[in-house]
Amino acid sequence: MNTGARIAMAGLVGGFVGNGVLGAIFISPPVHALLYDPALQSALFIELTPQRNIPLSVAGLVVLSIIHAWLFWVLQPSIPGRNWMRKGLFWGGVIWAMYWLFQEWFIYHTLLDEPWLLNFLELAILLIGSIGEGLIIAYILGRSSSAQKSEVLSVP
Repeated sequence: MNTGARIAMAGLVGGFVGNGVLGAIFISPPVHALLYDPALQSALFIELTPQRNIPLSVAGLVVLSIIHAWLFWVLQPSIPGRNWMRKGLFWGGVIWAMYWLFQEWFIYHTLLDEPWLLNFLELAILLIGSIGEGLIIAYILGRSSSAQKSEVLSVP
């Protein structure tokens, strides 16, 4: 399989599994009950979030994961860790910090007035999915030779 296809596959599989884990946790009865409890949650969050187009949002996140995989491929030599698992754990943390942390703060806390406690619950769940995505990307791409990397970095 050529490098571009491996990167796309790593991103799609990592994104699909990572977001599948997130979805399963978020729709679980105890988590859903907490996030939509009117005594805890903002009225704006409760009013607006059910209107989201979940399939379109998830599809966008899965496609975005191809960029995560490409960045892993490019940055892999500088990512801490001696093996794919350690690199994947680190990369999952990077995905979480660069994407989900900002989104939770800016959209859910600042715009939708979600309380801090629920932000922290969501961030913990999002970290689980991000770690899963990072591990899958690193598993698929992290065992590659440096010769293969030059194929992606070279300009035709």
